Amino acid sequence: MKIKRLVMSLLVVVLLMSAALTTSAQEMADEMARVRVAHFAVDAPAVDVFVNGEAVLTEVAYPAMSDYLEVPAGTYSIAVAPAGAGIDAAVIGPVDLAFEAGNDYTIAATGQLADESFGPIVINETLALEGTDPVEAKVLVLHGISDAPAVDIILEDGTALAEALPFNEYGVLNVPAGEYPILVTAAGDPETVVFDELNPVTLSVGRLYFLAAIGTFPGDFRLFAEITPTANIAELVAGLPGFSTLLAAVQAADLGEALSGEGPFTVFAPTDEAFAAAFEALGIEPAALLADTATLTDILLYHVVGAQALSTDVVGLDAVETLQGSEISISIEDGRVFLNDSIEVIVVDILATNGVIHVINGVLLPPAE
Repeated sequence: MKIKRLVMSLLVVVLLMSAALTTSAQEMADEMARVRVAHFAVDAPAVDVFVNGEAVLTEVAYPAMSDYLEVPAGTYSIAVAPAGAGIDAAVIGPVDLAFEAGNDYTIAATGQLADESFGPIVINETLALEGTDPVEAKVLVLHGISDAPAVDIILEDGTALAEALPFNEYGVLNVPAGEYPILVTAAGDPETVVFDELNPVTLSVGRLYFLAAIGTFPGDFRLFAEITPTANIAELVAGLPGFSTLLAAVQAADLGEALSGEGPFTVFAPTDEAFAAAFEALGIEPAALLADTATLTDILLYHVVGAQALSTDVVGLDAVETLQGSEISISIEDGRVFLNDSIEVIVVDILATNGVIHVINGVLLPPAE
């Protein structure tokens, strides 16, 4: 399988054996792995998932995918059986799977019972992503339909992104953010379009796009997609276009390490245009503010909340307390969200691994003491 500069294709994750494994309070974060499970075998019945001999998830029906679950690194016995049939009727396993600390895994049930291709595939996403740029988009493509041919993934102009991707293989590609028209065709046959509902696809920085094909070929061919963040807030600020002034301010105030921390945080991020308007209104030069690190830090911390507040949370609040110590007021007018009465939230829910960014069209200034 050859995968070139971009990638986006069919494929999906379906069974999610959400390994409900308990973790002790003493376990350190660097001793943990993250595991998610997907059920994507179209003719498989609802299943029970067994971990170390115990049913931890029951009645999981096609198609579904779990959130990541943190588990202590180690080896676990995993089995999947028809719902209610017991572990002795397992159709997958019991099989021992080892999860390494600091790694993310997806366990997917693929194929079909009818042609005896049903079985698990374990994807170490961390290993697959090794060496990729954290602030570019990443696409993991998985071919999960046993009766579908190998496929090519191409741009509409004929440029091949992946060639002859067969059933039960996957690949990860680091790609520049942007909008891409993509076709999935039978391998070596550009006239036979298998899937063209991805036209165009917008890929954003700091995201992992997990795409997999589910169903049967050709009549029940469907796409399932899961998108997860791969970059922390500091990395996103460094990689997103239009935030060069904010990045310079974060660096001048030496807050990059703090915004790379565990969090969670909510950052209200002013655009370059917002900073330019604020400098003009205040009659100050950017260099003067960047040199005044005490004032700069005070302003930046007034844009950070020490908790994750998604847009659905923000609209239910009257105010939030910032890390600077003062509150930001929140008001709603005609469905639009304003901070301190005048600064509008213009883009919401840019998710990071340690919180969320909301883009605003002005610079928030803390109240005078």
